[in-house]
Amino acid sequence: MPKKIIEEDDENINIQEWEPVIIKREPILIKNNIEITPDQFIHMMITKREEKKLSQLQLNTKCKFPYKYTIRDIESKRTSGTALEIKVISTILDL
Repeated sequence: MPKKIIEEDDENINIQEWEPVIIKREPILIKNNIEITPDQFIHMMITKREEKKLSQLQLNTKCKFPYKYTIRDIESKRTSGTALEIKVISTILDL
């Protein structure tokens, strides 16, 4: 089998210039012109839940989420929660 002659143009075909990708987390809530980041919201949620002496499962039941571990997953940052879930949690905990 004959050898393929590699030209300079062939080598540059596979070179791609990449720009860095920066992932920004949008604020979860904006209240009174104050942006609340997901980390701040989670901290506030845990603090308020403990003040009301609710477990994660009890809060999940109060919020009427179909998935049993929604609160646990949000607090552990496994999921960020949907806008509806965030709104319900904020209403129940008076955030």
